[in-house]
Amino acid sequence: MSELQLYLLAGGAVFVVLVVIYNVVVERRARKRAERAFGPGPDDALFAAPKAARNASDERREPVLGSMPASDIVEAAEEVPHRRLPPEELEAPGGPLAEISSRVDTVAVILADDPIIEEQLEPLLNVLQSHTTGTRVEGIVDEQWQPIETSPRRSWRELRAALQLASRSGPVTEEEIERFNAAIAEFAANVGAVSQREAPATAAARARELDRFCADADIEVAINVIGQFGASFSVARVKSLALEHGMSETAAGDLVSFGRDGVPEFAIRRFEDATHKPAPTTYPGITFALDVPHVADPVATFTDMARVAHAFAQALSGQLVDDNRKPLTEAGIASLRRTVEKVAGDMAAEGVPAGSSLARRLFA
Repeated sequence: MSELQLYLLAGGAVFVVLVVIYNVVVERRARKRAERAFGPGPDDALFAAPKAARNASDERREPVLGSMPASDIVEAAEEVPHRRLPPEELEAPGGPLAEISSRVDTVAVILADDPIIEEQLEPLLNVLQSHTTGTRVEGIVDEQWQPIETSPRRSWRELRAALQLASRSGPVTEEEIERFNAAIAEFAANVGAVSQREAPATAAARARELDRFCADADIEVAINVIGQFGASFSVARVKSLALEHGMSETAAGDLVSFGRDGVPEFAIRRFEDATHKPAPTTYPGITFALDVPHVADPVATFTDMARVAHAFAQALSGQLVDDNRKPLTEAGIASLRRTVEKVAGDMAAEGVPAGSSLARRLFA
């Protein structure tokens, strides 16, 4: 055998070894990507230890949504029929930009092997617009949920969609939740993905419970100022006093006190009095109104509103009264303050603090 043939054989052997090494590296990378997306593969049935003996941290974890009550997750028929996931399987960090919350939404997750591009989402987004309450769609970016409208990406492997369970119009019905779930399942099937959704009956029960909470917390606190012996107030004088006390007049002509974050805190409106006909230049009385769920610190805001109302009453030679035109004493003011404190405490205990984005969504 010549020297050239030996070189060729050696070169061929080296080439074969390099190909084998390359294939091993590629296979390991692919396995790691798959495990990151779907979790590690199942153990060998012949050698794996019993499940009870394995450490719980070694069990497979799915991409997650947010905490939900037990037995409320159903999966699409295209995935694993009749299989239910425990709620802890659907938890994930929301991220600072996330808006979806299982506290006020029924949430569905969509998982795809191939990225779902923005154009593919259009049919789903169009269908979701038909619902009576708000809907939202978020995708995972850098392991955190972000609204697709502001996402730096234009394609996603993990998406979640939400239907708000209640609003000031009342709770969503089980039929509407079923329609939402059907739209998610159909979309997932069309793009070759799988979906996980909350059982409609469970979501509807949560919607009714959330609506009861909203009814108890949906409080507007009012302090009225009326003139002595039926006297009216000049509109110009009221506006002048409002500006002196740091309030603003909006483009619609409303007198509003804004917080440091630019959110309205309390407003002045015409006192509803059937015995007085509206006049363009006078008020029969004025009402200071505080929408408790919308204010971040309703107790402090109420204290400030009561102070301004006292100042108006003195400047206008008026008196403070309740909605029945009965004099509002310091004891009455204290009673209103306790009501505000209770509502604010109840909202915080329910995980929907007054003035939060969730509260403003529910009480829109």
